[in-house]
Amino acid sequence: MAVDWPHPRWFTIPLGALSLTANYGILWYVVALLPWIAGEPRPLANFLYVAVPVTLVESIGFAIKHGVGRVRPPVADPSLRQQIPLPLSKSFPSSHASMAVVAAFTLGTLYPAAVPALVAATAVLCFSRVYLGVHYLGDVIGGLLFGLAFGGLWMLLVPAPV
Repeated sequence: MAVDWPHPRWFTIPLGALSLTANYGILWYVVALLPWIAGEPRPLANFLYVAVPVTLVESIGFAIKHGVGRVRPPVADPSLRQQIPLPLSKSFPSSHASMAVVAAFTLGTLYPAAVPALVAATAVLCFSRVYLGVHYLGDVIGGLLFGLAFGGLWMLLVPAPV
């Protein structure tokens, strides 16, 4: 996808912007703050229910990345064109994918009507990481699986605020 598919600017720029907003979980922190801004009851508890596991899955993911040490596609093959600024971290697993899954679990538990939008955002974000050439497909699949395992465990161990 990153090499053979066309990359028109009208598609790559907004996809890159979405991808960059998810760096370090920022997208998910902002989304978790929206109900607070709208006057939702128990805003701090709901925000923390999302922000804590997103932060934890990213932190553990960075430790895994360091241990695995897989370089990103443009580092492995410098002839690949960079579509967005290349992250400094290693490639496997995709923290964007794992954070998106955990955010979809937690936000979806708090706001069930948002599940279709959360699943769509997760799919677009995961696609963007491969399409933009900052991850291999295996990195994203690994991130999805890690996010599913971590998110599932979080849901079992930590009850949603009532």
